[in-house]
Amino acid sequence: MSIVDTNTAPLPPGVAPLDIAMRVTPLAQADTFLGAGRDYGPLWVYGGHLLGQGLAAGLATVPDDKLAHSLHAYFLKTGKPGEPIRYAVDRLRDGRNYQLRSIRAEQEGETLLIMTASFKAMEPGDEHQTPAPDVPHARSLRAARIEAGAPALEMPFAAPFGIEQEACDDWSPRGPHGQDPAIRTWMRAPISAGANARDRQCALAYLSDSTLMFNALRPYGNAFATHRATSLDHSLWFHREADPADWLLFDQRSPTAADSRGLNLGAMFDGKGRLVLSAAQESMLRRL
Repeated sequence: MSIVDTNTAPLPPGVAPLDIAMRVTPLAQADTFLGAGRDYGPLWVYGGHLLGQGLAAGLATVPDDKLAHSLHAYFLKTGKPGEPIRYAVDRLRDGRNYQLRSIRAEQEGETLLIMTASFKAMEPGDEHQTPAPDVPHARSLRAARIEAGAPALEMPFAAPFGIEQEACDDWSPRGPHGQDPAIRTWMRAPISAGANARDRQCALAYLSDSTLMFNALRPYGNAFATHRATSLDHSLWFHREADPADWLLFDQRSPTAADSRGLNLGAMFDGKGRLVLSAAQESMLRRL
């Protein structure tokens, strides 16, 4: 048996790289931008799409040496699939080291997302981190899955950009429930050859929304079958630069569910075991 697995994510024919899809175009009005929409099937407009393009809009208003170190967003309204999205940026603070922006994602005058993001230049300093979990690499998991004849994960956010995933256990979005509220998946996404640190960061923001919501849902049922589930808010902290075209391990868990809401936490590690970002998200968890 042979398995095709390059060091970085290959780009399927006719598929646009993820970083290109996250780019936005300046409009005539200052600090406003237009991003292309996309239809994500049952997700309508995937939340990570708004996060990635919104971050790109914020980055366009700060000096070139700045990257985001954190963002905090609320999802307010379901967007129209495939329709362009307008991003309006407000400059809240321009300090010597940190710059803060507010970003609104809009369609036809309706606000889909409101986000604040803070930016700074990278600098040396003291470092520590939680160790990466000791799990099989994506290559080993893929080999075992193919050997067993098991299907690959199919997620609406992944298909448009050829994003690859390998789960560390038998989890799938429509799989059996009654299990612990924790998911570990490897992911990688095709990125253009000319992608810079900002492009990669927007792609990471897109990926960060991927499976978080499903952690709180895993013990109880399946999205669209037993529950109405959707992301309510989303927070990210970027710790180190990473390339989304290389395999990244997303270690996730839900510490609590109550009041028809679930809290989901995630830590993303690169192939060297470096913690590159932390994520937190609350999701609606309402039984049908």
